[in-house]
Amino acid sequence: MTTKLQPTDIYAYLSQKVLGQEEVLKQISVSVYKHIKGIKWSNILLIGNSGTGKTTIMNSVFEFYLAHQELADYQTMLVMNANSLTDESGEVHINRIFKNLEADVRNRMGSGVSPRELKTHIENATVCLDEIDKISAKISDRVNVTGILIQQALLTILEGEIFYLETTISRDEKKLPIRIPINTAKMLFICGGAFEGLYDQVKYLVLSGKDGRGLKQTYTWDADSKNLEKNTDFNLKKHMRIDDFFAYGMVPQFISRFGAIAILENLGKDSLKKILLNAVDSPFVNAKNYFKTFGINLQISEEALELIAGHAEKNTRIGARSLRESFNRVVSDFQFDPLGSGQVRQKGGKQILVLKKDMLEPYIKTSGN
Repeated sequence: MTTKLQPTDIYAYLSQKVLGQEEVLKQISVSVYKHIKGIKWSNILLIGNSGTGKTTIMNSVFEFYLAHQELADYQTMLVMNANSLTDESGEVHINRIFKNLEADVRNRMGSGVSPRELKTHIENATVCLDEIDKISAKISDRVNVTGILIQQALLTILEGEIFYLETTISRDEKKLPIRIPINTAKMLFICGGAFEGLYDQVKYLVLSGKDGRGLKQTYTWDADSKNLEKNTDFNLKKHMRIDDFFAYGMVPQFISRFGAIAILENLGKDSLKKILLNAVDSPFVNAKNYFKTFGINLQISEEALELIAGHAEKNTRIGARSLRESFNRVVSDFQFDPLGSGQVRQKGGKQILVLKKDMLEPYIKTSGN
């Protein structure tokens, strides 16, 4: 496949879709570039709290493939929960990945797709496994047998093996059984998880000095107390080591299958503001489009923007999703009868509804923060 796309081109596209995770997007861009060039070790593991953008990144990678016609062979993509690879009895069914990929190819290309086309599209597929941390070998200090089995089942396809897809093809109005060899080494795996507890686990080890990791200490002068205040400069990205995953419950061989590990930062207030105002799936952008149907221009004051972004920043466990929850509480009261709300004003011949701080405060307080 011939393409002039570079990692910088991939980054330029993704950064329009994902806000506030520049370093992670650079790592993802390199992984996608390796994938389309057939370079091994393109698999990447994403670590970040809910709402930091893992799912948005996965969706944006898919949109990138769709936006470039020369990448037509790479447009097969699957997003699924890692735990969904098991049945009620706990048995692992790794073939579910390949049957879902096959279904995607057939849906896009029709029932007449050839074995060669199936092979090409599945081998060039991107597989996104979410909540990968939930298949840890231990949960609450108890052995998680199912997690171990899933990790072991994923090992070989992450490394690269020949998987035989059992399927059928249509020939002379008959369905004939066929086995298609799929080289999984050509596939890209993007796995993501919150890895709750990893931050505290690593911080404890660093602060205690039990494993030799030091923590840079800085001091600032506090004018009020007239004392030097010690600052603890802990950052998971800087201090984490590969063996921390083993202690967490991830099998060493499993983690070694990833060419890159990317840690998503909790979103700051400025990033959250940009997301609310500009992200394609932002609740504010969606609300603006809704109110346009009534001939109303929806706006938000700077004070209100500060309030809702500050509230979301404090909710690090749900990040950008907190924006949606808080914002939707506010606009829902206006959606049924916006013109009868008493808040729409005429300005320059236009109808304007401005969301102000005092309108948001009752909803922010109701949420418990």
